[in-house]
Amino acid sequence: MTNYKIIDADGHVRESIAGLREFLEPRWQRRNLFPNDAWDRDLHGKLGANPEGPEDQIAAMDQDGIDVMVLYPTAGLHVGSLHERDFAAGVTKAYNDWLYHFCKTNPARLKFVALLAPQDPQAAAEELARAVSERGAVAGVLPTYVPQMPDFGDTLYDPIYAAAERLGVGLGFHTGTSADSLGGQRFRKFLSAHTIDHPAEQMMAMIATIIGGVFERFPKLSIAYLESGIGWVPYMMDRLDEEVEKRGAAEAPYLTMLPSEYIKSGRIYFGIECGEKTVPDAVRWGLDHTVLYSSDYPHWDGDWPHTIKVVRERKDLSEDTKRKMLHDNVARFYKLSDAA
Repeated sequence: MTNYKIIDADGHVRESIAGLREFLEPRWQRRNLFPNDAWDRDLHGKLGANPEGPEDQIAAMDQDGIDVMVLYPTAGLHVGSLHERDFAAGVTKAYNDWLYHFCKTNPARLKFVALLAPQDPQAAAEELARAVSERGAVAGVLPTYVPQMPDFGDTLYDPIYAAAERLGVGLGFHTGTSADSLGGQRFRKFLSAHTIDHPAEQMMAMIATIIGGVFERFPKLSIAYLESGIGWVPYMMDRLDEEVEKRGAAEAPYLTMLPSEYIKSGRIYFGIECGEKTVPDAVRWGLDHTVLYSSDYPHWDGDWPHTIKVVRERKDLSEDTKRKMLHDNVARFYKLSDAA
């Protein structure tokens, strides 16, 4: 037994489209809310779960041994593909209102991050402020890819970063495989597309924010790069440091640290899978304070209902590291003082 609560940094909801429409402006009622594609994500219904409401979500948490779950979107991960800025902003507002009521079933155990549409950074900043102050959101989530827009190091997005810093909440970058995702553009099999989408998108999000100077402009901002593991991070630390040592003075003179130092500064976090074999490598690289336990429930590629069991049975991780990934780091990123 442990004397700390298990906090899931990255669980998901299955959105009720009918439920979301109840909070949507009348002018959007007849629209498709999120893009659809033909991928067989659940492998003919054999993989993943399909919770129909908060009671199912809590029952699943109990089955795995999760005390608190921080909820991210499923269909909402594709909000970046919506073309009209005002529609994208309207959908996120309806989603955040719907999820607020979803979590009211047990607000001590169900927490949520506010879905943001970066197509209109000022509107996204205002929605983050509303969701945090009026709805109790514990962070914001941004899609890693928004077609035909600058990368996330661009000052265009500074209103979002400024709002998060001012509100004292973190931002999570998340992606999903879709028809127009990186993997979707290059591969015909979902297996191949999904394999590359998550790590490649998070690599690009991290490169953009570090090299773009986001952590210099907003020194109190925390960002999590989610659902892509930790194995790629030491490699990218090494590669980014080499690039900056050779070209940083000319192309990123505002950086005051090497990329690896930003990564280890306590402001950057990574969502990890419980059985990921490279977690001990991350510990050796001094990253044990950055890893966030993530169940990915109810998606097809998670290990529910055995995620906590997998962590408990690992012999290659110390009890201190297990506590950090299962509780301490997650509580710190989301500022969950009530989950002590």
